[in-house]
Amino acid sequence: MEFTMDILNILNFPRYELIINIIAIIVSLLAVIYWIKLYRRVYKDNSKQSSGWSWLFVSVLGILLFNIASVFLIFVTSPVYEAMSVIGRTIVGVSMTVGAYLLYAPMKKGFKYKFVPILPVTEDETEIKSILRHMLEKGHSYLVNEEKPVKSNEIFLELITHGIQGLYITRRNPREIREKYGLRKTPILWLSSVKGQEKNIDPNDILELSHTIKEFIKKTDDGVVILDGLEYLIVQNGYKDVLQFIQSLNDSVAMSNSRLIVPLDPSTLDSQQLHLLKREMTVVRTDI
Repeated sequence: MEFTMDILNILNFPRYELIINIIAIIVSLLAVIYWIKLYRRVYKDNSKQSSGWSWLFVSVLGILLFNIASVFLIFVTSPVYEAMSVIGRTIVGVSMTVGAYLLYAPMKKGFKYKFVPILPVTEDETEIKSILRHMLEKGHSYLVNEEKPVKSNEIFLELITHGIQGLYITRRNPREIREKYGLRKTPILWLSSVKGQEKNIDPNDILELSHTIKEFIKKTDDGVVILDGLEYLIVQNGYKDVLQFIQSLNDSVAMSNSRLIVPLDPSTLDSQQLHLLKREMTVVRTDI
Protein backbone atom coordinates (compact mmCIF):
# COMPACT_ATOMS: atom_id res chain seq x y z
CA MET A 1 0.00 0.00 0.00
CA GLU A 2 2.78 2.41 0.94
CA PHE A 3 4.66 1.51 -2.25
CA THR A 4 1.55 2.33 -4.31
CA MET A 5 1.20 5.70 -2.60
CA ASP A 6 4.83 6.50 -3.33
CA ILE A 7 4.25 5.79 -7.04
CA LEU A 8 1.18 8.01 -7.05
CA ASN A 9 3.07 10.80 -5.33
CA ILE A 10 5.76 10.64 -7.98
CA LEU A 11 3.22 10.63 -10.81
CA ASN A 12 1.39 13.58 -9.25
CA PHE A 13 4.59 15.50 -8.76
CA PRO A 14 4.20 19.06 -10.12
CA ARG A 15 5.97 19.30 -13.43
CA TYR A 16 6.83 22.95 -13.03
CA GLU A 17 9.10 22.09 -10.09
CA LEU A 18 11.13 19.74 -12.25
CA ILE A 19 11.24 22.27 -15.10
CA ILE A 20 12.55 24.98 -12.75
CA ASN A 21 15.31 22.67 -11.54
CA ILE A 22 16.32 21.70 -15.07
CA ILE A 23 16.46 25.34 -16.15
CA ALA A 24 18.54 26.18 -13.06
CA ILE A 25 21.00 23.38 -13.84
CA ILE A 26 21.37 24.49 -17.46
CA VAL A 27 21.95 28.12 -16.44
CA SER A 28 24.50 27.09 -13.81
CA LEU A 29 26.29 24.80 -16.25
CA LEU A 30 26.57 27.62 -18.81
CA ALA A 31 27.94 29.86 -16.08
CA VAL A 32 30.62 27.29 -15.21
CA ILE A 33 31.63 26.91 -18.88
CA TYR A 34 31.81 30.68 -19.23
CA TRP A 35 33.98 30.93 -16.10
CA ILE A 36 36.44 28.35 -17.43
CA LYS A 37 36.87 30.33 -20.66
CA LEU A 38 37.06 33.62 -18.77
CA TYR A 39 39.69 32.30 -16.37
CA ARG A 40 41.90 31.21 -19.28
CA ARG A 41 41.57 34.55 -21.06
CA VAL A 42 41.88 37.09 -18.28
CA TYR A 43 45.27 38.57 -17.51
CA LYS A 44 46.43 37.54 -14.03
CA ASP A 45 49.41 39.57 -12.88
CA ASN A 46 50.10 37.64 -9.67
CA SER A 47 49.02 34.68 -7.54
CA LYS A 48 46.55 36.76 -5.52
CA GLN A 49 44.58 37.61 -8.63
CA SER A 50 44.60 33.96 -9.66
CA SER A 51 43.34 32.79 -6.27
CA GLY A 52 40.60 35.43 -6.27
CA TRP A 53 39.26 34.26 -9.63
CA SER A 54 39.57 30.66 -8.46
CA TRP A 55 37.39 31.29 -5.40
CA LEU A 56 34.70 32.87 -7.56
CA PHE A 57 34.82 29.92 -9.95
CA VAL A 58 34.51 27.42 -7.09
CA SER A 59 31.45 29.31 -5.84
CA VAL A 60 29.73 29.08 -9.21
CA LEU A 61 30.66 25.41 -9.47
CA GLY A 62 29.21 24.81 -6.01
CA ILE A 63 25.92 26.40 -7.06
CA LEU A 64 25.78 24.03 -10.03
CA LEU A 65 26.30 21.00 -7.79
CA PHE A 66 23.64 22.20 -5.35
CA ASN A 67 21.16 22.65 -8.18
CA ILE A 68 21.85 19.14 -9.45
CA ALA A 69 21.31 17.77 -5.94
CA SER A 70 18.02 19.67 -5.72
CA VAL A 71 16.48 17.34 -8.29
CA PHE A 72 16.70 14.58 -5.71
CA LEU A 73 15.89 16.73 -2.67
CA ILE A 74 12.52 17.88 -4.00
CA PHE A 75 11.22 14.32 -3.52
CA VAL A 76 11.83 14.49 0.23
CA THR A 77 11.28 18.17 1.01
CA SER A 78 8.67 20.79 0.32
CA PRO A 79 8.60 21.36 -3.48
CA VAL A 80 7.74 25.04 -3.13
CA TYR A 81 10.49 25.68 -0.60
CA GLU A 82 13.04 23.80 -2.70
CA ALA A 83 12.00 25.65 -5.87
CA MET A 84 12.50 29.01 -4.15
CA SER A 85 15.89 27.84 -2.91
CA VAL A 86 16.96 26.77 -6.41
CA ILE A 87 15.82 30.07 -7.91
CA GLY A 88 17.72 31.96 -5.23
CA ARG A 89 20.95 30.08 -5.83
CA THR A 90 20.62 30.54 -9.58
CA ILE A 91 20.13 34.28 -9.18
CA VAL A 92 23.27 34.44 -7.03
CA GLY A 93 25.26 32.48 -9.62
CA VAL A 94 24.09 34.65 -12.50
CA SER A 95 24.77 37.82 -10.50
CA MET A 96 28.32 36.66 -9.73
CA THR A 97 28.96 35.86 -13.39
CA VAL A 98 27.59 39.19 -14.62
CA GLY A 99 29.56 41.04 -11.95
CA ALA A 100 32.76 39.27 -12.96
CA TYR A 101 32.19 40.18 -16.60
CA LEU A 102 31.70 43.82 -15.65
CA LEU A 103 35.07 43.67 -13.87
CA TYR A 104 36.66 41.92 -16.83
CA ALA A 105 35.23 44.08 -19.63
CA PRO A 106 37.41 47.18 -18.94
CA MET A 107 40.50 44.98 -19.34
CA LYS A 108 39.75 44.68 -23.05
CA LYS A 109 41.23 48.12 -23.53
CA GLY A 110 44.34 47.32 -21.51
CA PHE A 111 46.43 44.25 -20.79
CA LYS A 112 43.67 41.77 -21.39
CA TYR A 113 46.09 38.97 -22.20
CA LYS A 114 49.46 37.89 -20.97
CA PHE A 115 52.13 38.06 -23.66
CA VAL A 116 55.83 38.71 -24.16
CA PRO A 117 56.40 42.18 -25.66
CA ILE A 118 58.38 41.91 -28.90
CA LEU A 119 59.62 45.00 -30.74
CA PRO A 120 59.73 44.52 -34.54
CA VAL A 121 63.11 45.52 -35.98
CA THR A 122 64.72 45.27 -39.39
CA GLU A 123 67.74 43.01 -39.82
CA ASP A 124 70.77 44.27 -41.72
CA GLU A 125 69.98 44.00 -45.43
CA THR A 126 72.25 42.16 -47.85
CA GLU A 127 74.87 44.27 -49.58
CA ILE A 128 74.10 42.66 -52.93
CA LYS A 129 70.51 43.37 -53.88
CA SER A 130 68.78 40.40 -55.45
CA ILE A 131 65.28 39.43 -56.46
CA LEU A 132 63.40 37.45 -53.84
CA ARG A 133 63.30 33.81 -54.86
CA HIS A 134 60.53 33.02 -52.41
CA MET A 135 57.65 35.45 -52.74
CA LEU A 136 55.42 34.71 -49.79
CA GLU A 137 52.18 36.67 -49.92
CA LYS A 138 51.16 38.81 -46.99
CA GLY A 139 48.30 37.46 -44.93
CA HIS A 140 49.13 33.80 -45.59
CA SER A 141 50.40 30.92 -43.45
CA TYR A 142 52.81 28.39 -44.95
CA LEU A 143 53.54 24.80 -43.96
CA VAL A 144 56.95 23.39 -44.92
CA ASN A 145 57.16 19.59 -44.74
CA GLU A 146 60.74 18.78 -43.85
CA GLU A 147 62.56 16.75 -41.23
CA LYS A 148 64.81 19.69 -40.30
CA PRO A 149 63.94 23.37 -40.91
CA VAL A 150 66.42 23.89 -43.75
CA LYS A 151 64.08 25.29 -46.40
CA SER A 152 62.11 27.23 -43.80
CA ASN A 153 65.22 28.98 -42.53
CA GLU A 154 66.34 29.72 -46.08
CA ILE A 155 63.02 31.46 -46.81
CA PHE A 156 62.98 33.31 -43.49
CA LEU A 157 66.56 34.58 -43.83
CA GLU A 158 65.94 35.74 -47.39
CA LEU A 159 62.90 37.75 -46.31
CA ILE A 160 64.45 39.46 -43.28
CA THR A 161 67.54 40.48 -45.27
CA HIS A 162 65.28 42.27 -47.74
CA GLY A 163 63.77 44.72 -45.27
CA ILE A 164 61.02 42.51 -43.79
CA GLN A 165 60.76 42.44 -39.99
CA GLY A 166 60.94 38.95 -38.54
CA LEU A 167 60.29 36.97 -35.37
CA TYR A 168 62.09 33.66 -34.87
CA ILE A 169 60.40 31.18 -32.49
CA THR A 170 62.39 28.07 -31.76
CA ARG A 171 62.93 25.12 -29.47
CA ARG A 172 66.68 25.36 -30.04
CA ASN A 173 69.10 27.55 -28.09
CA PRO A 174 68.77 31.13 -29.42
CA ARG A 175 72.50 31.70 -29.09
CA GLU A 176 73.18 28.92 -31.58
CA ILE A 177 70.57 30.35 -33.94
CA ARG A 178 72.20 33.80 -33.90
CA GLU A 179 75.67 32.41 -34.48
CA LYS A 180 74.60 30.02 -37.24
CA TYR A 181 72.48 32.44 -39.26
CA GLY A 182 74.11 35.73 -38.32
CA LEU A 183 71.00 37.25 -36.77
CA ARG A 184 71.96 40.46 -34.98
CA LYS A 185 68.71 42.33 -34.49
CA THR A 186 65.86 39.93 -35.23
CA PRO A 187 64.08 38.96 -31.97
CA ILE A 188 64.23 35.28 -31.03
CA LEU A 189 61.69 33.66 -28.73
CA TRP A 190 62.80 30.51 -26.96
CA LEU A 191 60.23 27.76 -26.28
CA SER A 192 61.56 26.92 -22.85
CA SER A 193 60.72 27.40 -19.19
CA VAL A 194 64.40 28.23 -18.52
CA LYS A 195 65.07 31.95 -18.45
CA GLY A 196 68.15 33.23 -20.28
CA GLN A 197 69.45 36.25 -22.15
CA GLU A 198 66.78 35.82 -24.83
CA LYS A 199 63.07 36.11 -24.19
CA ASN A 200 61.30 32.84 -23.53
CA ILE A 201 57.82 31.34 -23.24
CA ASP A 202 56.83 28.19 -21.40
CA PRO A 203 55.90 25.67 -24.15
CA ASN A 204 52.91 24.60 -22.06
CA ASP A 205 51.44 28.11 -22.29
CA ILE A 206 50.34 28.22 -25.93
CA LEU A 207 47.79 30.90 -25.05
CA GLU A 208 50.59 33.30 -24.11
CA LEU A 209 52.51 32.24 -27.22
CA SER A 210 49.47 32.92 -29.39
CA HIS A 211 48.96 36.42 -27.99
CA THR A 212 52.68 37.19 -28.29
CA ILE A 213 52.66 36.37 -32.01
CA LYS A 214 49.43 38.30 -32.56
CA GLU A 215 50.81 41.36 -30.79
CA PHE A 216 53.93 41.21 -32.94
CA ILE A 217 52.06 41.08 -36.25
CA LYS A 218 49.87 43.99 -35.10
CA LYS A 219 52.95 46.17 -34.69
CA THR A 220 54.54 45.51 -38.08
CA ASP A 221 53.43 46.57 -41.54
CA ASP A 222 55.55 43.95 -43.27
CA GLY A 223 56.56 40.97 -41.16
CA VAL A 224 57.30 37.27 -41.09
CA VAL A 225 57.17 34.77 -38.22
CA ILE A 226 58.82 31.36 -38.25
CA LEU A 227 57.52 28.83 -35.73
CA ASP A 228 60.15 26.10 -35.38
CA GLY A 229 59.05 23.52 -32.82
CA LEU A 230 55.46 22.64 -33.66
CA GLU A 231 56.13 18.95 -32.94
CA TYR A 232 57.36 19.90 -29.46
CA LEU A 233 54.26 21.98 -28.80
CA ILE A 234 52.07 19.02 -29.80
CA VAL A 235 53.90 16.75 -27.35
CA GLN A 236 53.50 19.29 -24.53
CA ASN A 237 49.89 20.37 -25.18
CA GLY A 238 48.22 17.73 -27.36
CA TYR A 239 47.35 17.85 -31.04
CA LYS A 240 43.83 19.27 -30.63
CA ASP A 241 44.96 22.32 -28.66
CA VAL A 242 47.82 23.01 -31.07
CA LEU A 243 45.49 22.71 -34.08
CA GLN A 244 43.17 25.29 -32.52
CA PHE A 245 46.23 27.44 -31.82
CA ILE A 246 47.24 27.28 -35.51
CA GLN A 247 43.69 28.00 -36.65
CA SER A 248 43.53 31.07 -34.43
CA LEU A 249 46.93 32.27 -35.66
CA ASN A 250 45.91 31.70 -39.25
CA ASP A 251 42.88 33.98 -38.79
CA SER A 252 45.05 36.75 -37.31
CA VAL A 253 47.71 36.43 -40.01
CA ALA A 254 45.03 36.57 -42.71
CA MET A 255 44.01 40.03 -41.48
CA SER A 256 47.58 41.32 -41.28
CA ASN A 257 50.53 42.23 -43.50
CA SER A 258 52.61 39.36 -42.16
CA ARG A 259 53.38 35.76 -43.08
CA LEU A 260 53.67 32.69 -40.90
CA ILE A 261 56.17 29.90 -41.71
CA VAL A 262 55.75 26.57 -39.91
CA PRO A 263 58.30 23.80 -40.57
CA LEU A 264 57.02 20.33 -39.68
CA ASP A 265 58.37 16.80 -39.87
CA PRO A 266 55.39 14.96 -41.48
CA SER A 267 56.49 11.62 -40.00
CA THR A 268 55.57 12.84 -36.51
CA LEU A 269 51.83 12.95 -37.32
CA ASP A 270 49.34 10.51 -38.74
CA SER A 271 47.75 11.16 -42.13
CA GLN A 272 44.54 12.67 -40.73
CA GLN A 273 46.39 15.06 -38.41
CA LEU A 274 48.68 16.17 -41.22
CA HIS A 275 45.74 16.64 -43.56
CA LEU A 276 43.98 18.95 -41.09
CA LEU A 277 47.08 21.12 -40.81
CA LYS A 278 47.46 21.25 -44.59
CA ARG A 279 43.90 22.54 -44.86
CA GLU A 280 44.81 25.51 -42.67
CA MET A 281 48.01 26.51 -44.49
CA THR A 282 49.63 26.66 -47.90
CA VAL A 283 52.13 23.85 -48.39
CA VAL A 284 55.56 24.94 -49.63
CA ARG A 285 57.56 22.62 -51.84
CA THR A 286 61.07 21.86 -50.59
CA ASP A 287 62.53 20.87 -53.97
CA ILE A 288 62.65 24.39 -55.41
